[in-house]
Amino acid sequence: MSTSTSELHSQPSVEASAPAAASAAGRHDLYAGIHKALRLFMSRTLCELGSTDPGNPDEVKTALGQLERLLGLCELHLTDENEFIHPALERARPGSAARIATEHVHHAEAIADLRDLAGLVADSSGAVRAAACGRLYRALALFVAENFQHMQVEETAHNALLWAHYSDAELAAIEQALVASIPPAAMAEALHWFLPALNAPERAAMLAGMQLGMPPEPFAAVLEIARRTLSVPAHAALMRSLGLPPVPGLVTV
Repeated sequence: MSTSTSELHSQPSVEASAPAAASAAGRHDLYAGIHKALRLFMSRTLCELGSTDPGNPDEVKTALGQLERLLGLCELHLTDENEFIHPALERARPGSAARIATEHVHHAEAIADLRDLAGLVADSSGAVRAAACGRLYRALALFVAENFQHMQVEETAHNALLWAHYSDAELAAIEQALVASIPPAAMAEALHWFLPALNAPERAAMLAGMQLGMPPEPFAAVLEIARRTLSVPAHAALMRSLGLPPVPGLVTV
């Protein structure tokens, strides 16, 4: 994926082409797609960490690696919202981003604490590691719970304000600027979670947009991520929606 991520970055991207954009209200939604991806990433990482055997070094390494990727994407998401969405909210109504901005500060502190606990897990063994794994799991569970509540506020109160003060074209322009700032590796990481998190129509529309705007080689890399992250039936449905032949060797159940 390393060869194609730079090309991915210069083409219609995950957030830009995701019709997460199309909310139930029929308006351009800056939050829906990335929040679906983050909810899936958070939930799976929490389950992975909870089921990790503290006495198995390979399992611990895998779980901590996934946790670090999650925390990195969370940090990037905080930065993106602070730099691109909060200014739009403040222009519409001064003070409207204050609550969530304060929560972002707390989330950044929680991310630092989670990294400290992960370091303790990595550097310990035996009973100490087992106890540290339990502490890390519970801390991540609280972080996930707080983020789920946090995202609900953004998707309701913040969207209502954005929709009242901006056209869909203006919201799309904000999104395009945000997307252009995302590093290629982070874009590729996000794509691994967008694809399985979106529902079938959202997924098909997102990849149809990519298919139109991307050269064949980087789009093939996107399709490979889809093959690895989707169930066989979901992948087959996606290929049909894109007018592409099924992948040989994959049997739809």
